Amino acid sequence: MKTSLAAAAWFAALSISHVSNPASAQTLQTLQTLQATCTDGAPMIGMVRDGTGASIAQAAVTLDNGVTTQTAPDGRFRFGCVTNAAHRLHVAAESFAPTDLNTAARLRSELSITLHPSEVQQNVDVSDAETPHGVDNAENSGASRTLQGNDLKALADDPDDLLRQLQNMTAGSGGDPESAMITVDGFQSPTKLPPKSSIAYIRINPDQFAAEYQEPPYMGGRVEVYTKPGQPRLHGDIFMTYGGSALNARDPFSVAKGTLGKQRFGFDLSGPVRRQGSDFALSLEHRSIDNIAVVNAVTLDANGNAVPLTASVPKTERLWVASARLGWQLGPKNTFIATYSANVNNLQNLGVGGTTTQEAGYNATRYEHIVRFTDITTISAHWMHEARASLRFGGEDDTPASLTPQVQVSGAFTGGGANIGAQRQHEILLEVLDDAIYTRGRHTVKFGMDLRSARERQQITQDFNGTYIFGGGAAPVLDANNQPVAGSSTVITGLEQYRRAKLNLAGGTPTAYTGLTGSPRIDFVQTRTSLFVQEDYKLLENLKLSFGLRYYAQSLPSVTGDLVPRAGIAWSPDKKATWTLRAHAGMFNGRYSTEDATEWARLNGTARQSNLVYSPVYGNPFSAGAVPITTVRTFAPKFGNSWFSEEQVNVEHSMRGWNLNAAWYWLHLWNEARVRNINTPIDGVRPLAPNSNILQSQNSGKGYGHALFFSAEEHSIKRMNLFVGYVFAEVFDTGGNDTFMQPQSAYSDAGEYVMRDNQNRHQLILNGTLHLPGKLDLSTETNLRSGRRYNVTTGFDNNNDGNFNDRPMYAAPGDPRAVATRFGNLVTTGGTAVFARNVGTMPGAAYVDMNLSRSFTLTPHAAKDRLQTLSANVRAANVLNHTNVRRVGGVLGSPLFDKPYFADTGRRIEFGLRYGF
Repeated sequence: MKTSLAAAAWFAALSISHVSNPASAQTLQTLQTLQATCTDGAPMIGMVRDGTGASIAQAAVTLDNGVTTQTAPDGRFRFGCVTNAAHRLHVAAESFAPTDLNTAARLRSELSITLHPSEVQQNVDVSDAETPHGVDNAENSGASRTLQGNDLKALADDPDDLLRQLQNMTAGSGGDPESAMITVDGFQSPTKLPPKSSIAYIRINPDQFAAEYQEPPYMGGRVEVYTKPGQPRLHGDIFMTYGGSALNARDPFSVAKGTLGKQRFGFDLSGPVRRQGSDFALSLEHRSIDNIAVVNAVTLDANGNAVPLTASVPKTERLWVASARLGWQLGPKNTFIATYSANVNNLQNLGVGGTTTQEAGYNATRYEHIVRFTDITTISAHWMHEARASLRFGGEDDTPASLTPQVQVSGAFTGGGANIGAQRQHEILLEVLDDAIYTRGRHTVKFGMDLRSARERQQITQDFNGTYIFGGGAAPVLDANNQPVAGSSTVITGLEQYRRAKLNLAGGTPTAYTGLTGSPRIDFVQTRTSLFVQEDYKLLENLKLSFGLRYYAQSLPSVTGDLVPRAGIAWSPDKKATWTLRAHAGMFNGRYSTEDATEWARLNGTARQSNLVYSPVYGNPFSAGAVPITTVRTFAPKFGNSWFSEEQVNVEHSMRGWNLNAAWYWLHLWNEARVRNINTPIDGVRPLAPNSNILQSQNSGKGYGHALFFSAEEHSIKRMNLFVGYVFAEVFDTGGNDTFMQPQSAYSDAGEYVMRDNQNRHQLILNGTLHLPGKLDLSTETNLRSGRRYNVTTGFDNNNDGNFNDRPMYAAPGDPRAVATRFGNLVTTGGTAVFARNVGTMPGAAYVDMNLSRSFTLTPHAAKDRLQTLSANVRAANVLNHTNVRRVGGVLGSPLFDKPYFADTGRRIEFGLRYGF
């Protein structure tokens, strides 16, 4: 009933918006300058771009040395009513030379203004009055930033490095950067990054307290990418980058450098389709990435002796990325945009690295084809409307290196075959968004809908080959002749257990065997929809209030009736708005992805049967006497959404060219999704059904957290711009940010309420560009962070709940079984106190990337819109060659316990050339 009422209200509002003329969210700032009527003149509209055709946001446009407005994120500006006479426009933007333009107000044509970098003209003078401050500027407040111009130019061209840099910039929200959402051109579904050459600007952590956004800031932040429109004249670029093995550093844990290199080439082309009112943009590039997967494990030689296994396995990518964009002015008040993008990638030896050997890997082909349509309509000074539709065809086809059963030796190595057979995951995703904005006086109201429907056609073969688990545990003591000593017992590691199995010795029975049977095919449709309304009310020139509501519902699982509020306030206490205070509060509800729905379907117990056999015969797990235990996933009664609330207080101050920010976040979680085996044995007896694990998804998780963010940004010094940010964050919960997290015990949360997985307390972000003599630019993207948390386990499943995540316990004084660790004396069982989850801390990480570039103007006397340039650069990723550890051995007593064994790549150097015309 609630869903029907919300939908009816939405369609009624939408019909009103079409009658009254809806409009684009991207021109919200310009709407505030429009007048309700214009009896003596006409609107003056236009777009400000750079020499490459990229739109320039927040450029100051001044009419006749009087009224000043700023360009919207898409580069557009508008004066609501301009007399039909000669006028003069002055346009200025950060890092660009200002320009003056004589023109007249024209009703049916749009001005196109091109700015050039300040090196073309040395008289740049952007005054403080042109720098946005105060309650209307939310683009660079708190952890929010907009990257364009030189900031965008300084970023990496390589897609992996660019993604990492953008993710690191989102750390100011207090969440895990690797969980940051990437969106393109206003569409809300996560997607691949487009080619950097096609990007106009990037928004980092926009105001996620606005009702149009689903995810709270702490979930990892948000990266919004907007691509370039076409240009009024034909322009293009041809580019290439090269990075070979000679200057690249050997990976931290490899014994040989191997083939390390990246090659990239492509082109961009943009121009008009007809003289006025339409444009196009094309981009195509190919990337060849040669890397290695470093295996750092411990296995057995032919005689059963433990030996270290180190190997450098080739890991390659062959990637094509393409995009096409067509813009068409359907009328003076309507613009239509159609885009197509493609991303096809062939990858080799996925899953290999760390303790996973080459035979357990697989090759994959990943693809993504997206067709998108956007229609923007502006009819009056009060209404704007933007409708978007997207159809995505994506998927992955996997081919394993081996189909033999996988062997997992706890804390030592993973070998045998891959955990999958030939696998196929195909998806068709329909996304429809419809937004309307109404502006009158001091009120701006935005409302809209977001509908996403995914059709999944999958062939999931995970665990169809079967897996043997060697977790270690109690076993008889062997004498010098490898014979059991009567009446003796000891605790052995998984590697020793595997050795005994290979040599057919006592105590060599595997801990368990898991495998699936039945049909691997999983087909379903998952639909998610959201409705939202947001109002910004400018009570005074220096005081703005914000209110919002968001409704969310979805299928698989069925979630309805989730309505959450948002609110905010911004106040500038001084006349020049050099100080701004902001406060936000809001509720958020989580959502369950298609990956979650796939996992629930994979273990539904009908089309597929999951079997767990304890102490199987190695090589014949279902031999006579074996007692398989089935595993199924179910939902708790009234299972629903996870809920979060988050509050933020933000202080901004501008002084002498510096923008200073401080933000505080508070977070509360409840109804967090996680899993409990409700049929875990009690005193050896399963309470609900024999020989069955029932993994019930529940909303039993909870948590809290807080984060502090400080930043300083400088853009007034002619030779330098700099951004420095520091983040302190702590998030504690019992769910680990994993829908299928299963606690150690089904009947106790002792030791579970801890800092969440992969959390680190401290991060320092530094981005800057130094303009050197000789027109050289030296830029850096730096991220320093303290070590992340990881879990310590024994590799055992003592409570027979089907999950080998049992943690050790603190040893009693004098216990002969005690293992001395930096965490204290520990035992696998029978200790005196609970050992908490995520006690381990990895070493800190330091990502320092540097780029040196120089641009040459080949036609210095040509018209400014006909410039030909040649740009060259040399880039070093991880220039310090710091060992950025990603995995540490967490199995007590194993050969790699508490030792780093896997890290990100070492230093990589590449050279680039770009010819623009």
